[in-house]
Parts: sequence; C-alpha cells; structure tokens
Amino acid sequence: MADRPYPYRTALITGASSGIGAALARRLAAQGVSLVLVARRAARLRELAEELHRAHGVEVEALPADLTDPEQLRRVEARLTDPDKPIELLVNNAGSGAAGVFAHLPVDGEEATVRLNSQAPVRLTRAVLPRLRMAGRGGILNVSSMSGQLPSPSLATSAATEAFLTHFSQNLAIENRGSGVHVTALVPGLTKTDYFAANDFGPAPMPKFLWLGADQVAAAGLKAVAAGSRRCVPGFPYKLASVLLSFTPPPLKRALGRYVWRR
Repeated sequence: MADRPYPYRTALITGASSGIGAALARRLAAQGVSLVLVARRAARLRELAEELHRAHGVEVEALPADLTDPEQLRRVEARLTDPDKPIELLVNNAGSGAAGVFAHLPVDGEEATVRLNSQAPVRLTRAVLPRLRMAGRGGILNVSSMSGQLPSPSLATSAATEAFLTHFSQNLAIENRGSGVHVTALVPGLTKTDYFAANDFGPAPMPKFLWLGADQVAAAGLKAVAAGSRRCVPGFPYKLASVLLSFTPPPLKRALGRYVWRR
C-alpha cells in the first residue's frame, strides 16, 4: 500500500469470512476503512467483525447472506444502495465450484456456481455503480482466477465463470474510464486458502513457489484498484504465465489444462 491515506473510506466485501476475503478485510481495517462483511458463515463472520473492530477501532458490520439465494442477494443490493451509509469500494470475492465431469455433476450445484460467481457480481455491481458514477469516485474489485485463461477439464462451469468475471471487469473499466470509478479484475493463480478443500477439488501437485499467500493477493488487489489498474495478476510467475498464455496455441493450452487439473 502507498504511504498515504487509502482512497476509499468504506468497503463491502463478499466471501469475507476466510481466505482472500478475510485478508482484504484485515488490510482495509488497518487502513481505517469502515467495512461491511458478507458471507454465509454467520458465526465466523461476526468473529472477524469483532476482531477487526477491537484491533483497529473501525466500524465493521457483519451481513450474513447466501448470495445464491435471490432474497438474500437483494438484501446485500439494498445495503449497497443505502444513501445514508454509502459504500465507496465493492469487492466481489465470493466464489465456489465443484470438480468433475460436467455430465455427472448435479445441475443445481452448477447453477449455484453461476449464480455466485457471475450473477451476484453483476447484480451487486449494478446496484452500486450508478451512485459511484454520480459521486465521481469509487472502486470495484472483482476477484477472479487464472483458471479462466486455461481450458479446465473437470472445471467446466467454474472456470467459465472466472473468465466471464475477468472480461466483465475489463469491459466495465473501459466503460467507466474518466468517471473517477476504478474497476479492477484481480486474477490470482494458486492461492493458499481453504477454497479447494471446501469445494472438494484441487490442482495437480505444484512446486511451493507457485502458491501465493492470501495476504499477498489482497495487497496486490487493493493497490491495483486504488491505482486504477484494469487487471492485476499477483506474483511474477503468474504475470509471465498470463502473457505467455495469450500467445499459446489452443492445443497446447488444452494439454496444460489437462495436466494442471488432472484428477
């Protein structure tokens, strides 16, 4: 983070109870940013809210919600549009996915992945963006994944939603150029969180240097959105891989995808 006050005074973070979301919350709280934390695990969310309030003296609101449920998603949208408690930074971090052959996976679970990874960010972004544009300042940080750049057998739905979120973010960044609103896609590679265990899948064994820390990813993302960067890929190996993948022939991409996500 730069040696100056963080530009956003309030932030709402989805998927905030653990992993990258919790790391983002801790970094923002340390900068004096008031927070609204959203996640399904209510008890864990409230524990984090209390921890951050005690440690940094900032206002931290816990808002338990399952963003795959339309009614609960509308509650979060309503919070984003509250004129008395404006949000200056929206972080769409919540995500899920199941591994396996698509034809064998329960369709309700795949639909829930689309709702959480794609539909929820679209609706939450649409809820907050008009007010940010009217104010002439604000930020939206969408946490995607490098899996969206690589054909991913056994991750057909989740990898596709990551690709969608990255492109959605970059399109919005261009659309809002000059408005004072920064839209950034945070595109990490393998990150040490409980995401893989919670969603019952993981990549092939990888060298330790390829695994990023959640705090490392959070720091890079917050710096990027504050600076107005359209895309942030943390870690040199993944920056290089992202560039190389842009020039990689499709057959080789498919082979890499089969290797990385072999089961």
